[in-house]
Amino acid sequence: MATKNLSVPANFDDQAEALVARIRAEGWEKKYSIDVRTIEAGLKTHRIAKQKDAELRQAYELHHKGFTIDQAVLYKQYVESLGILRAAHRNQPEVMRSLDGFKRKGGGSRRKKELVSPQPEAPRLPG
Repeated sequence: MATKNLSVPANFDDQAEALVARIRAEGWEKKYSIDVRTIEAGLKTHRIAKQKDAELRQAYELHHKGFTIDQAVLYKQYVESLGILRAAHRNQPEVMRSLDGFKRKGGGSRRKKELVSPQPEAPRLPG
């Protein structure tokens, strides 16, 4: 049976631990056949995984921050180099054409393009 991904409160494991303690204190595990040992084992595994998740998340954030800084530096060098080459060869059309492949690809300008209203079609004459 597949389980749905539920929205889980951040401190649910503390709540689950308190619930297990209450179930034991009230004797509910026997009365209602609640397997508290399995819940406790799951909590132990969960807490280990939760700690590892926090460590991995922190390592990722640190790596990603460094990566984006390095990427920005490299991109700045790329843009500056391209600018130097374009300026140096501005009067050489063949070189300028060869540099066309280094233009930014994608959505074009960031400005919104003006919407052009469609022109109504001329009425068709029968025949």
